[in-house]
Amino acid sequence: MKAYWDVVATLTLLAGLVLGHPAAGLAQDNATCLMCHSNAAMFQSLEDGDRLVVNPDSLAASVHGQMGFSCVMCHAELMGSEIPHAEEVAPPNCATCHAGVEAIYEESVHGYALSRGIPDAPTCGTCHGHHDIKRSSDPQSRTSKQRTPETCAQCHGDAGLLTDQIVRRPEMVSAYAQSVHGQSTTNGDAAGCSDCHGVHDLKGPNNPASSINPANVSHTCGQCHAEIAEEYDASIHGRALATGVRDSPTCTDCHGEHLILSTHDPDAATCAAQQARQTCGPCHDDPVIIAKYHLQGGVVGTYVDSYHGWASTRGCETAETAATCVDCHTAHSVLPAEDSASSINPANVVATCAQCHEGGSLRFADSYTHETTSITANPVNRIIRAVYIVIIALVIGGMVLHNLLIINYFIIERRKQEKRSPEVKRLDRSQVLQHLLLTISFTLLVITGFALRFPEAWWVEMLAAIGMTEEVRGDLHRIFAAVLVAASLYHLYYIALVKRGREEFLAIVPNWQDVKDFFATIRFYTWRSDEHVKYGRYDYTQKAEYWALIWGTALMALTGFVLWFPTQAARMLPVWGIPAAQTIHYYEAWLATLAIIVWHFFFVMIHPDFYPMSWTWLTGKMTEDTVKHHHGRWYEEMVDSGGPASTDSGE
Repeated sequence: MKAYWDVVATLTLLAGLVLGHPAAGLAQDNATCLMCHSNAAMFQSLEDGDRLVVNPDSLAASVHGQMGFSCVMCHAELMGSEIPHAEEVAPPNCATCHAGVEAIYEESVHGYALSRGIPDAPTCGTCHGHHDIKRSSDPQSRTSKQRTPETCAQCHGDAGLLTDQIVRRPEMVSAYAQSVHGQSTTNGDAAGCSDCHGVHDLKGPNNPASSINPANVSHTCGQCHAEIAEEYDASIHGRALATGVRDSPTCTDCHGEHLILSTHDPDAATCAAQQARQTCGPCHDDPVIIAKYHLQGGVVGTYVDSYHGWASTRGCETAETAATCVDCHTAHSVLPAEDSASSINPANVVATCAQCHEGGSLRFADSYTHETTSITANPVNRIIRAVYIVIIALVIGGMVLHNLLIINYFIIERRKQEKRSPEVKRLDRSQVLQHLLLTISFTLLVITGFALRFPEAWWVEMLAAIGMTEEVRGDLHRIFAAVLVAASLYHLYYIALVKRGREEFLAIVPNWQDVKDFFATIRFYTWRSDEHVKYGRYDYTQKAEYWALIWGTALMALTGFVLWFPTQAARMLPVWGIPAAQTIHYYEAWLATLAIIVWHFFFVMIHPDFYPMSWTWLTGKMTEDTVKHHHGRWYEEMVDSGGPASTDSGE
């Protein structure tokens, strides 16, 4: 380090001799300082060397350079000092010229942080720069409206500060960039950070003097939105907040703080399609707030369940043709019906409805209120609903019972008809048992699994009413998962060590004939061939279903164990492993359930050859005529080997 300062002293002395400076060893003018500080190579070995380098052009173009300030006017302790000067130099004291600003800064959150000794607390140079300070009116200035978000992001952005004393909120900067203000800041005509938070007097939201304190937000926004601010201040929300009711919403509660979006943006809470639930709902659907301030309950529900509510869900643009909360109550001049200036006051409500319903009357307006459309508040609606629930239960329940009797008749008659015909053993007792265990465990896994995902579904609420709480549901899901895994392990034993199991397994392995059968089937059912396809013991649809079942069961078991024992799984899997297992488990459940409904049920119940139900899954038998018709190749193989299999039900 000493050698470095020797070089500095030598260069400075030579410069003085060349220039004929009367006091070559003294630092009094910018040229003398820049002899060293404009040379980046001299400071590159220092840890913070960049801080000591000064660009002469930037200095000259700065507000201080244009005013003719010399270096020692800011670095006052160096005035009259010899070169080389001391290694440690105190930072400039801006208060020498900007005493008023300094006093304001000391009262701000930034000044408070600095006074607590937080080393990363922002100072004047953090925001304004050092040797390249420009007026805030200059678009290139760090404090210009265009660049203020970038300046604030030094601490509040993704790459900002996070210490024991400072909490970083990077979402503020990214959210602002996406907002209507952030999108327009480049033009210089939208609110920037300092417009809302202040310049040097930034204070936290809990400080009564802060521009972002809830009591002051409307005045802050009113700098640009003066007319709206006046409407808000005169509204019930503004009046309540002014009297100290902190639960009353202000501008940022409805529009957001930094992510303020256009009401036409589908992601905006104030968009027509989301307004009732996301803007008004948080307060007017909150039982605590409703009880605390004696508000009318159920208003969000009655709106959502009305024609206006149904129509508004079509999207932000199309929903604008249907009335939303603000169409009746206004957006900012919200007043109770008792107020003579309210849009829903009896003297004004007809005009409010007439915005959409020309020629409406007071009777018409009274027929479409939250009270009249409510099931619980309107006794007429309540009685009608009760009557219809009874009628629906009796009529539809009777229809279901009637049709079940008919379906049951055809199921039993089909079984009687099968008994009168020669039968071929399709499944042995072990296979029938395996299928039953699979059917029961799979069905109950689907019910208990989707009950977790859709807790508000009517059928889940019915299950909860009879005692299937979340704890019970979870236990049942694990029990049936264990049954499914046990049945799968037994199936592996069956196809590996039991002779009939090995035969069945070989018969269900896909081969080239299945591909030919597929295309032949498509040709037959599109009238391009008159030849009905003769399938083997298992056709391509059954083989596809079997192997899909094997794959799905293995995948569900594996991901299920990860979710069952997440702490143990986390030791062996990457950090994304458990969330990935949850996603796979959920969507594989959908795939399996839909495959059973669309594919399996079609071929065993809906298909004309088996309607209304194939009995094979219970009896293990199939009529010889069915085998001839659908499994012609298998039948021919049995005939060639000595005749169809015995109809005995033994192993």
